[in-house]
Amino acid sequence: MDDDRRTKIATALQQYRETVSQHNFILMRLVIEGVEAQAVPPNWSQEGADRLRIKELQDHYISSIPENITLPRDLLNDDVRADVISHCDLDGVLNLPVNLNERQEYFVGIRANIPESVEVAEFPPPDLEYLCTLVSAVTGPGLARYRERRQTDFISSIEEYGLEYMTEYVIVPNQDNEEGGGDSHLMGLWEDWKIAVAFKIGAGPQDSEWGGSYALYCRREDGEEWKWRYGVHDGDWHSDVYDSVEEFLGFYAHFNEQTEENVRKEIECLNKNRVLGVVKIDPSKSG
Repeated sequence: MDDDRRTKIATALQQYRETVSQHNFILMRLVIEGVEAQAVPPNWSQEGADRLRIKELQDHYISSIPENITLPRDLLNDDVRADVISHCDLDGVLNLPVNLNERQEYFVGIRANIPESVEVAEFPPPDLEYLCTLVSAVTGPGLARYRERRQTDFISSIEEYGLEYMTEYVIVPNQDNEEGGGDSHLMGLWEDWKIAVAFKIGAGPQDSEWGGSYALYCRREDGEEWKWRYGVHDGDWHSDVYDSVEEFLGFYAHFNEQTEENVRKEIECLNKNRVLGVVKIDPSKSG
């Protein structure tokens, strides 16, 4: 891979991070306004109420907040923006140091699980391998609690999932069918493509074991180039197939995006019949 291609990948990653962080700050402003609008329990001091608001943000929206932040609205200050983005993973990546040796072990583990009968021109996929030198995980748009429940990673964290899990999901569709081992886990997906082998690179929600983001060694028609491409599925729905990590990042910046409307509905639901941090009891329904 030449320097020009590396620059294109790095630029695509930066554009993705900027797009995700900009939208996440819009969402964060909404949730801060929602928390500030909640009623405060009787006889609580302002300092105590602020602590409850920070806890409310952590419990329902953001998960982790820098220790120097004592007021929810401080999260929006320009002078702490970079720290907040990194600490809260608001730019759609996991902000941990890249462990190159561990990622290399991951690719070695994947290659070992690809049968010798499956020929691939190159492994690891060069663009994916380079992207993995820039960032430890690519986790998608949305605030932290939303991502935990609903989002599918593009590239999952080895530190979070472990090498055994991360190297387990290798699929050889044609072999799966020929050997009578049951339906391929890609059956009915990407039917316009001939897929020689696929491996999961990003985990999906917990209720979708085989759902996730995949690297696909594939081609559309006879004579078209076999190469590594990228897609995501949840078992029923699937994305288009993208020719490169740059193209996939452009799509993924808005994939399964947490919307302002959804956040407003969640705030309304949480604030209904509640004071800050406490569920209200309707006297007419007690006893």
